[in-house]
Amino acid sequence: MATAQRGGTPRGARRGPLGRVRAAAAVILGRTAGATLRRLRLGGGTSLPGLIATTIDPDLASYLGAQLRHGSAVVTGTNGKTTTSGLLAAVLRDAGLRVWHNREGANLLRGITASLMMRAGSTGRLRARGAAVAVFEVDEEAFGLVVPRLHPRVIVVNNLFRDQLDRYGEVDLVAERWRTILANVPTSTVLALNADDPTVAALADGLPLEAVYFGVEDPGASTPSRDASGEVIDTRTCPRCHATLEYSRRFYSHVGHWSCPACGFARPQPAFRALAVEARDLDAMSFRLETPEGAATVTLGLPGLYNVYNALAAAAAGARMGATLDATRTAIERFTPVFGRAERISVDGREVRILLAKNPTGLNEVLRALAGGSLTGDAPVTRHLLLMLNDRAADGEDVSWIWDADYERVAGLARSLVVSGNRAPDLAVRMKYAGVLGAPVPIGAAAGPGAGSNGASANGGPTAGDLPITVEPRVGPALDAALANVAAGETLYVVPTYTAMLAIRGELERRGYAPRYWENLDR
Repeated sequence: MATAQRGGTPRGARRGPLGRVRAAAAVILGRTAGATLRRLRLGGGTSLPGLIATTIDPDLASYLGAQLRHGSAVVTGTNGKTTTSGLLAAVLRDAGLRVWHNREGANLLRGITASLMMRAGSTGRLRARGAAVAVFEVDEEAFGLVVPRLHPRVIVVNNLFRDQLDRYGEVDLVAERWRTILANVPTSTVLALNADDPTVAALADGLPLEAVYFGVEDPGASTPSRDASGEVIDTRTCPRCHATLEYSRRFYSHVGHWSCPACGFARPQPAFRALAVEARDLDAMSFRLETPEGAATVTLGLPGLYNVYNALAAAAAGARMGATLDATRTAIERFTPVFGRAERISVDGREVRILLAKNPTGLNEVLRALAGGSLTGDAPVTRHLLLMLNDRAADGEDVSWIWDADYERVAGLARSLVVSGNRAPDLAVRMKYAGVLGAPVPIGAAAGPGAGSNGASANGGPTAGDLPITVEPRVGPALDAALANVAAGETLYVVPTYTAMLAIRGELERRGYAPRYWENLDR
């Protein structure tokens, strides 16, 4: 694993003549590969070109990253990386900076390299003489490869939940790897950390780095007692002494106001805080943002308390990179959902909203938001749902996590239900045990509205335990079956895992309803 000396220059940043020639060759060949892929409509050219370039020049990211006049910010964590990095890019843009951002979502080293390479010329130098700031979302595992190469000005860590255990391991192992990397970053690097996640808050413990914390103060945002039984708790012990943590307030999973009764380690006081949090169905979250500069009431056009944390993270990091409170407020207010994260797509008079959910905690929060918002006592509404489960490499091949997620909510939430993905049968079985189905689920070709997937009518009306359902592993037919349930003016809510999200959005792209995700990138 690459490491960097504290306060030093990133490896490969300084070049002699031969090194500069190698960088130029890597950029030319990588950009050519990307342009060819896009021209042939084989993808956005967001990863393969970077792989080609790093094969030629393994330290190209260091070389290009060192040319950034305003440095870079790295955003990592289990959930919310894409939204937080998008929000941070918007904040910095409203602060008057040119921002380069891997908004296409390629967040491994090759993707970071490709993102920089797309902003470079044939000489191997960044355009505009590097007069920009870069914002990169970074995969949890790739964090150890990217950070030593970039020496970012700010590192944002949103949260740490159980996710893709076959790839990452348990949360304690991930945290330990992150701490090893952070122990070697320059002392000029600032950490923006979630005070309400004990594992994340402890990352700065004992390190000579400045840490700025963000968190939620509103007691009304706490998880209602009626919801507590469905919570997935991924961290239960103190990061210092491993005694069981106590909570005075819990928002979701292990996120809340925590303390250790044994050693006294406790939630740090956040400098960036959310109060008066109000959910407006799935359209927006309103809250009072308090910062060292002042306070402002902001409305974020995204659902769920988890997106309030994303906005707080962007506010904290943006402030440390020179953004004013006014720039932060306007950026948050104007922000629109990014690719697959509560994104709205119009389909023949109906609306499709895609809400990515790739682990138990993320899924629970999406379902809670769909049920009418966790922050109100209103009776839950009902929704047209398309649930999708894949087990490809980018999802994690172990789908046993669906048994930990609170799918029991679906019984009272779904007005119509289609399940899809290459593990649709497993998800259908989970629905049965969640009380959604009163009879075995037929598997086969999709049928029309209100029918089982073998063409036979499902059992009765949409009541808990007896909900009409279609089970269709194929993406196109599943989308057709789900849309057949949705009248003009209504909304279909798609809740996919990561590669299923790519597949459903790809289907909408092919049908002409959505732009290709690599279009209109910042340059």
